[in-house]
Amino acid sequence: MKKVFGFLVLLGLSFTIASCNNKNNSPEEDGRYAIYKLAQDSNYKGTYEEWLASIKGDEIELSVIDNSLKWKYKTEPDTAYKTLVNLSTLKGADGKNGENGKDGKEVTDISSIKVGDKTIFTFTFSDNTLIKTELVDKKVTIRDVKSTAKDVNAYKAFKYFSETTSYDVELDQPEFQLGKVNFRFVENESLVPYVSLEEMSKLFDKYKKDGVNYKFNETDGISTWTIEVNNKEVLFKVDPINQQIMVNGGFENIYNPSTDRSKFSTSIGAKVTTDAINPNSVSYLSYEFTDFTTFKDGGINYYPFGLLNTALGFYTGHRFFYNYYNVFEYDELSNLTQQEICDKKGDDTSYNVMGQMTEYISDNYKELDAAKQPKMPLYLRYNNRSEFIFEFENIYGLASTRNIKSMKTYFENYGIYDAMIDDNSAIRGKAYSEAAFILEDNHTGKLNTSATPWGEANGGAGIDFATASKLVDERRTFGSFLASERKKALKAANFKEDDKEAILYSADGKTAYFYFDSFDATNNAYNKDGTRKSLDDLAKEDSYFFFIKQLNAIKAHRTLVDGQEVKVKNVVIDDSQNGGGYVFILGKLLALISKDNKAVLYTQNELTKEISKSTFQVDSNEDGVYDANDAYGNDFDFYILTSNQSFSCGNALPSLIDQFKVDRNNHVKVIGDRSGGGECVVEQTLLSNGFYYCLSGTEHLINYNEETKVATGVEDGKAPAASLSFALYYNIEALNKLISEMNKDV
Repeated sequence: MKKVFGFLVLLGLSFTIASCNNKNNSPEEDGRYAIYKLAQDSNYKGTYEEWLASIKGDEIELSVIDNSLKWKYKTEPDTAYKTLVNLSTLKGADGKNGENGKDGKEVTDISSIKVGDKTIFTFTFSDNTLIKTELVDKKVTIRDVKSTAKDVNAYKAFKYFSETTSYDVELDQPEFQLGKVNFRFVENESLVPYVSLEEMSKLFDKYKKDGVNYKFNETDGISTWTIEVNNKEVLFKVDPINQQIMVNGGFENIYNPSTDRSKFSTSIGAKVTTDAINPNSVSYLSYEFTDFTTFKDGGINYYPFGLLNTALGFYTGHRFFYNYYNVFEYDELSNLTQQEICDKKGDDTSYNVMGQMTEYISDNYKELDAAKQPKMPLYLRYNNRSEFIFEFENIYGLASTRNIKSMKTYFENYGIYDAMIDDNSAIRGKAYSEAAFILEDNHTGKLNTSATPWGEANGGAGIDFATASKLVDERRTFGSFLASERKKALKAANFKEDDKEAILYSADGKTAYFYFDSFDATNNAYNKDGTRKSLDDLAKEDSYFFFIKQLNAIKAHRTLVDGQEVKVKNVVIDDSQNGGGYVFILGKLLALISKDNKAVLYTQNELTKEISKSTFQVDSNEDGVYDANDAYGNDFDFYILTSNQSFSCGNALPSLIDQFKVDRNNHVKVIGDRSGGGECVVEQTLLSNGFYYCLSGTEHLINYNEETKVATGVEDGKAPAASLSFALYYNIEALNKLISEMNKDV
């Protein structure tokens, strides 16, 4: 038997049922009577005529749920679905006392086909009688429901800034309090909060900059939040009919960040100017491919909290999580899974946000699923999947690059979309994990692999675990090989095999080598007495200061060759195992290796198509002057050693060096193998069920020619000017020889 469809679709049912073989009008010969008999098997007590009257009245919705064909009236909640028939045991009467071909008919097949806005279902019986039903798509976007209001407290789950990594969040202290938000809960859907735009805005009040004012209105069914700042207006509009969010303007000057960045090392030693090229501040987010709905009360639209939280988190950088008790703002997942929370100062007992949520579920949902985990209500499964699909449809920046027209369809084709609402938590967990694996872009992944509060893990309980793709496995294997080869080379040069400060020099003194595997920064560059940390200390935590330390050491180095002191001319920067990091550090490093102390980063927003230009200058000698004396491009030629493990910022470093090209020459060149891609800035999202994702976002690092106005991506990586055998990657003499051969024709 073919499965009709494996996911719930809310459709207004226009019953146009006809028996293909019936020629008279008696009930027993009417094709609709077979459907009526199925309804009777599901405890429908009315007469055939009453059933006919009922389907001509309220619209009916059909759905396949848990391998059963179920129905309900459109006006009923999702919890009202009644079983029409179990698809695996679909049979008619046994025919013992009936007439062959009538009472003993058995449904042998159910199939469906999509024609325009109709889905036509065909029921085939054992006597070859066919019954067809037509479902006319009629998606419900605004529901007529009953709701109850509830004030919910909102808190920060982390400190604004802390000198230590160990502290308690004490909810009665003002620094952690964000006020209250009024949630609405639909009847029989007590775990999914709905909220108006005005109530949602209250979560951000603590961060409003001076001079920011709000206005709200509901016109023609559209909710508008107008934010006035500096004599300008930023509009946030939600259209529930067309299921679209429109944002006109930027949120940069509206809210302060939730974390104090003043002591971050990224704020030291750099001067940055940013300009907008072909500015366009209008962007659109669609949620028509989700199951999100809206309801109206007192002329005000109420939207799923998960919808507004995901959208506003993308624009504002402030993200929240509802754990069935309170709303918590988080900066990173550990705020919710590890941070100790106290209800009031001095409490001896504490908890964490996710742990409290797990206890709530355990106490209130005793029915277990096939994996022996609390059975998640169907409406909640839809909500969580909708949050996931909404984020990926709008924010996944590589969709167009990979010619994916619909992320929903993409996941459907892999069998993942249906599985995300399966009532078995192990199947859902596997599906959410595989959603990351199949994209194979190394930015996108589920960050927490352990079980969520609902017990959704990566498979288990008789369900195969999700497995990484062949590409991911190959990259991981190759990365292990490179790591092993470098350890051998460092050990052979009398360094510790993981010595991050190791510098190798060629025998002739012309070439030096050092490595770095991530673009690092520290969130606290100062000592407790307010003084800045030393260069040595900062170099251990920040790649910019690490480069200064390494390059100064190389600059001072001399090799005695035939009685003559030889200065280093070539510096190999080993980027071959670099997985990325802070984009701001990338800009500073590019300025350091330039000749004129100037580096440019171009980013393009996929939603607005706006290109931003950020120009970096550094003050490496800390004389207060940002000039060529702070750059090292006049001291050395640089050779960036890359592989397919050079990813994200590790890919951008070699991919953006053409900006240094002068008269067809470039003092920065790429050697080794093609770099590994990753042009998108990473976005992060936390679903309401506790799944935490990072994904390639809508901001792309690009190369841009301001004269020709041509933008080119760097996702395909940078090809090397000269290749090198992987077995020789970390052999300083082989590197020196390669560079010598490259320069013969120069």
